[in-house]
Order: sequence, then structure tokens, then C-alpha cells
Amino acid sequence: MANLTLYYGTMETGKTTKLIQDHYNYSKYLINLVVMKPKIDTKGGLSVINRTGSSIKADYLIPKSANLLSKKYFNKYRYAQFILVDEAQFLTKNQINELWYIAHKFNISVICYALKSNFKGDLFEGSAQLFARSDEKHELTVNCICGKPAMFNARRVNGKYISSGKEVVIDGENAEVEYIPLCSDHYLEYVLGNKLK
Repeated sequence: MANLTLYYGTMETGKTTKLIQDHYNYSKYLINLVVMKPKIDTKGGLSVINRTGSSIKADYLIPKSANLLSKKYFNKYRYAQFILVDEAQFLTKNQINELWYIAHKFNISVICYALKSNFKGDLFEGSAQLFARSDEKHELTVNCICGKPAMFNARRVNGKYISSGKEVVIDGENAEVEYIPLCSDHYLEYVLGNKLK
């Protein structure tokens, strides 16, 4: 039987690179694949693109209002063996539940690649539901500037760390915004100024 599988981590852990590699590996065996990403992720336009510039075309962009069990979407993936979903943290709780249902009701393996938490250190709605529903979870890791494993996605605007603002700001679209993976100690120091916020 198929499962809902989650690969998660901070920025720069290679989540999208893994999706592209998985797509390549499955495609070699003529496995029927569907690639999706949330419409809110405008980086790469209609493509899934990683930080090194490698990309593949997304088959579908998922709006916030989409019901993935509706006939409109079911007809797009009904013959798939695998559904690969990039930036799944941006999906709604209901959409994650729908992906879980698709895996178990229609025997289509669903693999989601997602950030665990936002720049404030809080779980995204989609990530929280993925932790609740995923049959398998695999953490991908990258090191902080100090060499310890990174736990946070710190946001810098014009070189300054910030701890408030809109939850979703796509880097690459806005030249002033960048994300830095940090360990807990450096997040506390650089972002929170050694104070609990």
C-alpha cells in the first residue's frame, strides 16, 4: 500500500534537490509521476527549482482554495503512481489531509518536501499537519555557521536579522530578503537578541 512520506528540514538542506533526484530516479523506470507545488511559491514560475539552478517542470500549481479530491484535481493525478509535492509547508491543513487520503484510498504514493518551521520558529500550517498525518518522516540537515546542526530558518532583510513580519516572503524574488539556517544558540543570539520573544 502507498504512504504519505515527508522529507523536511531548514533552508538549504536539499529538499528540492531530493525531489528532483527522486523524479529522475522514478522516471528511469517509466513510473507515472505528477509534480505539484503551491501556487504561492512563485520562485521558478511553473518549475520546481533548487538553489543550484536545477529544475523540472511542475505539472500543477495548487491554489490555497484547491480541493485535491475534487474531480478537477482527481483527473490530473488519477493514473499517477507517485505524487511529488514541493514546498508542502504552504499547503493548508485540509490539503494535507487530502494528500493522506489520496495515498491510502487510491494507492498513490505521495511524497512531500517541506520546511518544518517559519522564520519565527513556529510550525507552518502544512508542516504541522504533515507531522500529524505522514506515515514516514525523514529529516534532512545542514549545518549552522558554527558547524552545529541548524534548527531555524532565520530571515535577514538588508543584512539585518528580524523576528517579525509576514510569514511568507519568498527569497529570490526580493533581493533584500535572505534566509540563513541557524542552530538554537545562534538564533537566540542573532534573531532574538538573547531574549525570549
